[in-house]
Amino acid sequence: MLRLVLHSIRNLLCLPLLPIWAIARWLSRPKGRWVVIRLKPRLVEARQPLPWLRRLLDAGSLRRTSSLAAVRRLADYAIRDSRVEGVAFVLPPLQAGWSVCVGLREQILRLRDEGKRTTVLLPRGGGHRELYVASAAEHIYLAPQATITLLGLSAESHYVKPLLDRIGVEVEPFARKEYKTAAERVSRDSMSEYQREQLQALIDGHTDALLDALSQRIGTTPEQVRTLFEVGVFRGQGAIDARLADGLAYEDELPDKLGVSKKQKVIEGDRYLDFKKAKLFRPLRRRPYIAVVAIKGAISESGAPTGRRASVVAALRHARRDRRALGVLLWVDSPGGSAEASDLIHREVVRVKEKKPVVAYFGEVAASGGYYVAAHANAIVAQPLGITGSIGVVSARLMASQLLDRVGIRTEVLRTGPHADIFSPHRPLTGDERALMNRELDAFYDSFVALVADGRGRPVEEIEPLARGRVWLAADAHRHGLVDELGGMDVALDRLRESIDAPPRLRESLRPMVVASYRLEPPPPAAQLGLDGSVFEGLRDLAILLGEGPAVLYHVISIPRIR
Repeated sequence: MLRLVLHSIRNLLCLPLLPIWAIARWLSRPKGRWVVIRLKPRLVEARQPLPWLRRLLDAGSLRRTSSLAAVRRLADYAIRDSRVEGVAFVLPPLQAGWSVCVGLREQILRLRDEGKRTTVLLPRGGGHRELYVASAAEHIYLAPQATITLLGLSAESHYVKPLLDRIGVEVEPFARKEYKTAAERVSRDSMSEYQREQLQALIDGHTDALLDALSQRIGTTPEQVRTLFEVGVFRGQGAIDARLADGLAYEDELPDKLGVSKKQKVIEGDRYLDFKKAKLFRPLRRRPYIAVVAIKGAISESGAPTGRRASVVAALRHARRDRRALGVLLWVDSPGGSAEASDLIHREVVRVKEKKPVVAYFGEVAASGGYYVAAHANAIVAQPLGITGSIGVVSARLMASQLLDRVGIRTEVLRTGPHADIFSPHRPLTGDERALMNRELDAFYDSFVALVADGRGRPVEEIEPLARGRVWLAADAHRHGLVDELGGMDVALDRLRESIDAPPRLRESLRPMVVASYRLEPPPPAAQLGLDGSVFEGLRDLAILLGEGPAVLYHVISIPRIR
């Protein structure tokens, strides 16, 4: 009621200004024929709402971030604007995953399909991701002293078991099943065949997508494009000769390449989007919307707010109770985490589904616990180069008796049961205790597979061969029925709108709104220390496995970054 009154007063005060606002808007309208989108290095799917204090503290980071959702909206306006002839993208080296790059490439292709000219400028050159995106445009320009690096994709894993052996620490993994390799880097000194198989499949999938994109641009076969990996680095005329670029240009020379005169100028993308979104009057009532519940990072009882069980559950309950939220988009970008926390979030998703439709959208990774929480959604949408699956469970036990002896620590234990100190690092497990651990993991694995089978509406016998802890590229998961549709967040939103019981005009007008319960908390120790690579990844894996309890739905800590 207070909102209605305040907005009514504001609109009444603005009413006399309507003629002035209309004239000013007409005079300030963008007059160029080309819109230039200058992307920031950090590209994300969508920005999430932050408390004012967090926005103030993170102002510098926000200025270095571009949103794919904003690019989609700008593309929508440009497609409908007959005065816009084309859209140019200034593409820096991207700090983004492959799924977001697929989404950006899709927007360039959509602009081309709608009759708009497209150009990409690489002012600082680029690598695989930048070239994959840029190849969708009609023309690519490269700065004269910049280089294009096309070496082929790779991934490396560091195994810390020899280090642990040296200091007298042993890790005993318990995994269901053979592809659940999350503890491998701390329990083995080399890569297992199962890990090698699934990791090679991921690299091959990304490589095929890159080669297909480049072959379409160059007009040759993927096999012929692969020979460019042997050259590796292309500069200036070499990039043009290889047909990886069409010309050389500095950033201030871009208007000349676009054929824009000094009088016409180009339209800056931010200004164009702000102009299109500007409104004089505010709506009097809150409109119906699509609630977006984001689950990002490790799913746990503590840690980052978007991965915290309590925050996610609170957001889902809010979306379920709010009558204006006509549907829920579950935005999952998580490698999993605590089995108990994942189960509680899944329960809330099922409760929401009883009242309104739920569609899950998978970002860069939605696997193990990240897949668990979304298994009962009405539909699952993912980008083809995303990572999903890993239907399995893993645990690990630390044994450090040698280390304790070396440093002169003696342990005395008082217990009321034979297994009371089962998780203590001072002694090895007995045969009965090892059987106890295995029974627990078997039970959870069976329930996980049954839950996925029920959510997908398929027999357990069909799901179990696709489970076994196996990590899938989303394109392969779609072929096996673990994902319903391939596409970006816009595809997921369209699918959700189709399932909402409302008049067509209302469904089309529904806009997404991120709802979440945020708490300002420090990042986990590994993130504070910057331990995001090298040998420290293995030690971080060990800390995660030991910290999340006896059953952990994790996968991505065992999958290295594909570069």
